[in-house]
Amino acid sequence: MIGSQGDFITAPEISQLFGEMLAFWCIAQWQEAGMPKSLHLIELGPGRGTLMQDILRIGGRQEGFLESLTVSCVEICAPLREQQRQVLGEFPFVYWHTSLSEVPKGADFTIVIANEFFDTLPVRQFIGHEERMVRYSEKENTLIFSPPGNPKTVKETCPAGEEIMHEIMRHLTPGVALIIDYGDDTTPESRFGDTLQALFQHKPVNVLQSLSFADLSHQVDFHKLCGIATNFRFQPQGNFLLRLGIEHRLEKLINIASPEQRFGLTTGATRLVAPTEMGQRFKVLEVFQW
Repeated sequence: MIGSQGDFITAPEISQLFGEMLAFWCIAQWQEAGMPKSLHLIELGPGRGTLMQDILRIGGRQEGFLESLTVSCVEICAPLREQQRQVLGEFPFVYWHTSLSEVPKGADFTIVIANEFFDTLPVRQFIGHEERMVRYSEKENTLIFSPPGNPKTVKETCPAGEEIMHEIMRHLTPGVALIIDYGDDTTPESRFGDTLQALFQHKPVNVLQSLSFADLSHQVDFHKLCGIATNFRFQPQGNFLLRLGIEHRLEKLINIASPEQRFGLTTGATRLVAPTEMGQRFKVLEVFQW
């Protein structure tokens, strides 16, 4: 479950500033494309719909933006789809799909957003040339990883992530994509380590002893994603948000906020951009295909 009372919390839930910055980014891309009359905004894994709600709220202040817009939410989880409908149902141009391949193409311009999406996709792990599997140990009466090995020697791949990245590129005809997640762009020769983790109520737990109860994720291999994109910009999340003007937006909001709201805004912004928080750990991949 997402949120402070769930297992983990995402950037849009931390601060409205995150969604507002992404809204400014979307509007800027649309303007740079010449404000096409047919704009398709696709979000992969919209969570509780908070990010899209913020984008549409800010987008409504830009003349012509919502009038040109069709939104596709790609979500496989039925309970989350219902939550998204509750917050986005007032907009008649929002549609739902269970996979990106189902989403229609053909808009004048397409924007794809994937925030904390790629880290949820399944990984394959190898120790040497042998694939790491899950099996039941009668001796230990529990599930174990096999073969055993030093986690630092594990090689991970994410075929599903590469496939979806190729599908994203097929939708950008023309268009742009924004991929935000925790991970790095380490080269394959240097990329070793078991990054699969489980979080339950915001605390790490054993992956195999928490199945169906905890959130599973892994560090995204941005080196692979960058290799699929032809024209891109890659940077830490903090740099990206500062470039978009999060400090100026924070100052404006603080001027009209209550003392309690000011504290929440300031701590949220710090968590998003500080190098010791999400600012360096999370990365942003902007993809441009014109």
